[in-house]
Amino acid sequence: MRKLLVFLGLLVLVATLAPSAALAEGKVEYTWTLSALGQGGWVGGPLFADGTVGGGGAFSFSNGRVLADIAPTTWFENAAGEITVCLNIIERRGPPGALPPALCIGPATSTGTATKIIFLGDEHIFRVTELQ
Repeated sequence: MRKLLVFLGLLVLVATLAPSAALAEGKVEYTWTLSALGQGGWVGGPLFADGTVGGGGAFSFSNGRVLADIAPTTWFENAAGEITVCLNIIERRGPPGALPPALCIGPATSTGTATKIIFLGDEHIFRVTELQ
């Protein structure tokens, strides 16, 4: 019982001393999502002021024969105020090279409404929302 209390005490100490991911990344300017309209998956998260991206997701294609994790990396805003999000694709199952290792999505306006796009050959909805 004593070991359990010591362990729980250490756990609470570490949790209170560790900075949160949101504080470590900085101010969130936008949020984004990419959702499949059929078979596929979902990915999304915050877009931080320093050009980094939070969140992540996964996708499945070809009736589960191709599986991948999606790891967002960076984002940028062009002169027209349109947002592009870049990400890495980590294949988990399927033929090697079935998916590109990285790509960017956009540009899209930050209206908070869905924009229909083609992502890896299938229809998806891409949405960017500016935080007030």
